[in-house]
Amino acid sequence: MLKFLMMVLIFAVIFAWEIPQLVRKGEMKELVVFSFLALIGLALSILMVVRSFI
Repeated sequence: MLKFLMMVLIFAVIFAWEIPQLVRKGEMKELVVFSFLALIGLALSILMVVRSFI
């Protein structure tokens, strides 16, 4: 459970750091691509954590 929480926390910090900068600069295409790739990375990281429990 701690690994899962750490992964979510790390990705939340990355989102909180990058998204305001992208919005401020008006880079909406980059924001969409960044969000898409980050969510894929989060999903794969969560799957790896779940896999390690099995």
